[in-house]
Amino acid sequence: MLTPRQARYAFLPLMLIALSALVGLAVVVFRQGLAAGSGEFWLLAWVLAFILALPGAMLLLPVVGALLTHWTRHETVPLLGEKIPGTGQ
Repeated sequence: MLTPRQARYAFLPLMLIALSALVGLAVVVFRQGLAAGSGEFWLLAWVLAFILALPGAMLLLPVVGALLTHWTRHETVPLLGEKIPGTGQ
């Protein structure tokens, strides 16, 4: 389990990995568009940006956040043996 601080530090690398996968797919499609010609390339680039990259990024943000929330340890009781205020101790 991660602490909240570790989860904040893990968010950026996880997002970089996920978006790198999207960019890799985009590079493959761009190469196919360049082979077809410059007009088809620009049309394919815009379609790819609006159909794949924008929704992909919008879906990846909450998914990565949910994964980190799931793996984050939420502590309600201190682990150091301290007394909890307001319990009458």
